[in-house]
Formats: sequence, C-alpha cells, structure tokens
Amino acid sequence: MIRSRWTAAGVAVAFAVASGWGWQSISDARLGFSSRALVAERKAEGAFASQLSTESISAFHRSITKRPHIAGTPASMAVAETIRQGLEKAGLETEVHEFQVYLSTPRSISAELVEPTKATLSVREPASSEDPDSSNPELLPAFVAYSASGDVQAPVVYVNYGLPADYAKIDAAGIDVRGKIVMARYARSHRAVKIHTAQEHGAAAIIIYSDPADDGYAKGLTWPEGPWRADFMAQDGNGKYSWFWHGDPLSPGVGARAASQVLDPASAPTLPKIPAIVLSYKEAAKILAQLRGPGAPAGFQGALPFAYRLGPGPAVAHLNVQMDASRRPIRDIVAKLRGRNADRWVVLGTHHDAWTFGGMDPGSGTSGVYETARALAALAKQGWTPERTIVFAFWDAEEPGLVGSTEYAEAFERELRQKAVAYINTDLFMRGHFFGGGTPSLRDFLVQVTQDVPALDGHGSASGRSSSVYDEWRADSWQKQLPERRRKGPKDFEVELAALGSGADFVAFQDYLGLPTLSVQYDFEGSYGAYHSNYDSRYYVEHFSDPGFHVARTLAQIFGVSVMRLADAAVLPFRYSHYARKISEFLDDAGGWAVDDDGRAIVKLNLENSKALANEIAARAEALERRVDDNVESGRWPDASTAALNDRLARLEQTLLDESGGPPKRWYRHVIYGWNIYSLYDGQPLPGLAEAVRLKDPARVAEETTRIENALRRMLAELGQAGG
Repeated sequence: MIRSRWTAAGVAVAFAVASGWGWQSISDARLGFSSRALVAERKAEGAFASQLSTESISAFHRSITKRPHIAGTPASMAVAETIRQGLEKAGLETEVHEFQVYLSTPRSISAELVEPTKATLSVREPASSEDPDSSNPELLPAFVAYSASGDVQAPVVYVNYGLPADYAKIDAAGIDVRGKIVMARYARSHRAVKIHTAQEHGAAAIIIYSDPADDGYAKGLTWPEGPWRADFMAQDGNGKYSWFWHGDPLSPGVGARAASQVLDPASAPTLPKIPAIVLSYKEAAKILAQLRGPGAPAGFQGALPFAYRLGPGPAVAHLNVQMDASRRPIRDIVAKLRGRNADRWVVLGTHHDAWTFGGMDPGSGTSGVYETARALAALAKQGWTPERTIVFAFWDAEEPGLVGSTEYAEAFERELRQKAVAYINTDLFMRGHFFGGGTPSLRDFLVQVTQDVPALDGHGSASGRSSSVYDEWRADSWQKQLPERRRKGPKDFEVELAALGSGADFVAFQDYLGLPTLSVQYDFEGSYGAYHSNYDSRYYVEHFSDPGFHVARTLAQIFGVSVMRLADAAVLPFRYSHYARKISEFLDDAGGWAVDDDGRAIVKLNLENSKALANEIAARAEALERRVDDNVESGRWPDASTAALNDRLARLEQTLLDESGGPPKRWYRHVIYGWNIYSLYDGQPLPGLAEAVRLKDPARVAEETTRIENALRRMLAELGQAGG
C-alpha cells in the first residue's frame, strides 16, 4: 500500500483521496529521490507540463491520419518519415530500423449466400457523408491478415464465440462442423483463437462478425449518434497464431532482415490453414436469419432481432479469399534524448501503423508519445538534461501482431537487456477510465506519478483539493471490487496494476526480454464501434473519443513525468517486496485451479516451496527498500555504489525468465506472466502452470512447478547480491 509522497519542501503531508474515504497517512519520501532533489525535479516537471499543447497534439494527429497506412505500404513509410522528421526538427537524435517481415493483405475477397436464397454479402464498408474520409479510394475490403487463401462453398454452422466450450455445446447438439463454414461472433477471445479452434475442429472456413449484443445498439447509441458500432461496420484484424511467438510469423527469436533465414510459410505453426473473412452485423444477419436446426443453447443468443439457430444450413455460403502474402519492409522510428549516462535507457513506446486511418488506433497513442517527446526536447533546449537517456519508439506493423516492436527487441536483445531500465507502452486511448498495467515492482511508482497529475475532468474533490488521476483511478478500481471486499470498506484499499497479456507492444519487452514494464492509457468500458474499421478516423476522435485532445494531453503529462522520474531517480524506484506479495497471491489462487467446482482434485499441486521462496523474497526486498529509502533521503546516496545497485534492480525482472529453451520452443520466457489466450488480451499469472492444469497433465504440472521454484530462487539470489 502506498503510504506517502513528499511536497517540494520535503514535508510529509496527509491527503484525502475522496469524500467519505477517510484520511490516508503519508510518510515516506518520493521513490528514488531525496527531498532536496525533489525540489529541482518538480520544477522541471512543471516546466515540461507547460510545454504540452492540445493544439500541437491536434496538428500532429491530423498529419498522420490523412490516409490509410497499413504496415508494409508506401503510406505507412510516409507516416514513419513524418514522425522522424518531426522528432529530428525538435532536436532529438533519430534512427530508422528497417526489417523485412511476412505480411498479408487481400488480393480479392468475395462472399455470397447461395442457399436457400441468393444474396451478395458486402465485404466493404459503405461510405458516409458524415465522415468524408470513409470514401477514400485507398481503403481495402474488410479482411483478416494471414488468412489462408481458398474458395469454399458449404453449409453454415453458428458457433457463438467460437471457443472450445462453444464447440462442446455444438457437439452435444449432434452437429458436426467438419467441412462446414462456421460463423463466430467477435468478443471474449482474439480472432486467431476462433480461427484456430475452427481449424482444429475440421471447419472449411470461418466468418467472424461483430454482434450488436457485444458491440452495437444493445450497448448504446451507434455511430454517428454515439460511439458504438453501426450495422455496416466490419472489424479488420490479424489471424496469426501468436501464442507460438509474436512478431514476424517466420522468424522466431531473430530480428528479420532481408538476408535472414526464415521458416517456410507452408509449415509455420503461426499461420492459419483455413480461409477467414469478417462481416458487419448487417451482412451477417443475412446468413444467421436463414439458419435452422437446433435452437441456440444458453449464452448463444445475440441481439439481432430473431431467434438464433445452429444450423447446419439450410444457409449455404460461398467464400472466395485470395490473399497476397510476402516479405515486405517495415520501419521503426527510434529517437533519443541523451542523458548524462548515455548507456542506461528509459524507453517509451507506441506504434504508427494502422488498419485504416488510425484515428484512435494508434493515432491517439502516437500523438501522445510524440507530444511527450516534443515537449521534453523543448525542455532540453532550455538546459534540462536527464541523468539517463530517454528513448522514444514508434513501432511499425503492430497491427499484424506486434511485429515491429518484437523484431527490434529480438535484434537488439543483448543491448536492451543491458541498457534499458524500464519500458512504458501506450497504444490507443479515449474518454473513459484510467488504466495502469504492468509488472508489480512499478505499482508504487505509477501511483506516485498519477497522484501528481491533475484528473482529466479537472473537477475538485469533495475535500476542496484538486482531484488527481490517481484519485479517479482508485475510485474506479474500488467500484470494481467484489462485494466481500467492499464490505470491508476502502480505508486500506490500494490500486493494483493489471497483469499484462497481449494486444500491444509491451509483450516482447515483458515476456521475451524481462524488462520492468508498464502499459498506460484511458479505456472505454467495452469495445468501441470504429475499432479496426474504416471509420476509425479523425472524425471519430473529434466527435467521440477525445474531442479537444484533452485525454492525449493528460496522458502525455503522465508519460513525461514517468520517464523523467525514471531517468533521474538516484535509485530506481522498483518495489520488489510488492512483487513478491503479488506472487504469493498468484500461488494461493493457483491452488484453486487444481480442483473442480465440486471440490474434486483435478491434478496434484504442491506449491509450498514456491510460497516459502516468495515470502523470503518479500522479507529481503523490504529490508533493501528500507536501506535505499534511508540512504537516498539522508543524502548519502547516490554515491559510487548506486550504479551497480541500479543495474541489479533493473535486471531483477530478468531472473524470472526461463531461458532453458530458445525460440521457437519457448519464446514466451517469463515464468510469472503470460497471455490467457482464452480471454481477449488478459494477462495470465503463472501461465505455464495454468496451461498444465487446464490440460490435466501431471508431468507438465510438476515441470511447471519446478520452473516457478527455480525462477524464485534466481530472484532471491540476485536480491542477496543487491544487498537485500
């Protein structure tokens, strides 16, 4: 629990987080700073904040959202060059890193209903006069990147969300999907999981659509009256099986250059073997309304105005998907604001490619990070120099599966693991709730940062003090607690960082490199209608997601304060005692995985050694943190010893990597964090153990238990070397 922060004078204060929440004692120093150093830091942060401009953000956003810019196209290269030129003009050192990667776009896609009636199914979103960008001639038909090519005509079976539990109900209804076209709705998992599950069940092809129950009129007003998906909007996306590895689907563990040896696409496990298309719910309804057969089981009914049925048939569809897949160039743009220590980096990243215009995804994130870089460059011209170098990264080809960031991480693995002390990512954001996710060692740090940034709405709290981003974050988090926790009251409640799974460019830095990682943004509750659509344009941002670009400015301030503090901290502000407590919670929760709903044992699970190790890590980390805080606040540190200590603290996260098997066998190396592929993008604590239990495999459970114990022993030993 965070108990403190210090004013510029270094005086301990108390603050009220919200009306009715009571008072919280503040007694410790700002993490990593003495009270004397804090005066200068606050002055620099204030000067930085004064440089931020919604007008500047808006102008830059306009420049990068003028035309569609899919990765691997000249338009994407043009956006990359716009970013590079702007950063260079601002005074930053810039680098262009080109990789040659396997990308996939459509040559042609067609779909039709051929029985019991004939109807053409549109795979293109119609233009609307409300948004002139929607008529841009460069827009492609809606598509799934990495879909297999094929010409398929077959009866249709409705499979709900297309997850294994849905197919179990299909099987129970006596329906065989082999050789059929299955139809699944978006939500509850990544589209690749739906494609792979269909492939594994023998389906000939898959249609994926957005049901209005999940993203449409059942949620609220639809575009253009509101932010939810209109009936004619489709959702593009990649279908790559990224649970094998992220990045280029043909080069695991290697930054793919033109001369790199790569896998044969025909045998790569990351690529789908069946055709996949996406439809709007207006087009999908033409098929669904024609299905007969058994009625929809519980949980299968969507919001279209008829009773859903499973089929098969009498609806028969004909799909013709012809993809253009080849190795193409992509360009990452990296800019540096050199610190006094040029060999230690704080990295802030986002991406610049988009499925269409990228109004929100990623234009909001790209603009926010660019504004942070511009404002810090302006501050540097006034004489401010960070202690550590600040790196701004704008990744290409995120949309095809985190390709640009992963290739960079693989190409510069050794340098990043030695020099980078933390990675902060953002992707897209909108009016909504603050989201903070990442490795638990940075929880306390992000709390302190958000305590010092004014809330987005600018309203004062009931106490009369200005509300902070933290206040709203805490209030939102409290509302989401289970009833049994809420009954205890909020007095000792503290926010937690969400476990990071997938869906954004933090993955390679957390799961492959083992860097302390944060993901920061504002989230809408649920999806948003223009997501991966032709209508994710500037119009959508101006009218719905961030009118006036105030969210972008607030997040730019959070990004800037974060990288400034990480760059200037005398001792890096990691709290591994909290990390150890979170690991203990994960281990306790894992005990529940091994029994079914009736309390019967599924597999034998013994995590006592791991629990003891986690407790020992917590005790050692607490002792080290007390010593760090005392030495920093007294002014004894920094001294000649702190550089080595900082390196050990920054690399503690790497002790949680299992490097016993290289890619492609084990690209996801982090033992504590991974991706729950049967969610959408959720993080999965103890991912290897969770999968072993799901498979009911005793030998694998034993192996994963040993991997956890070994990782914790490595962390404990390294803490000892750090003085804990």
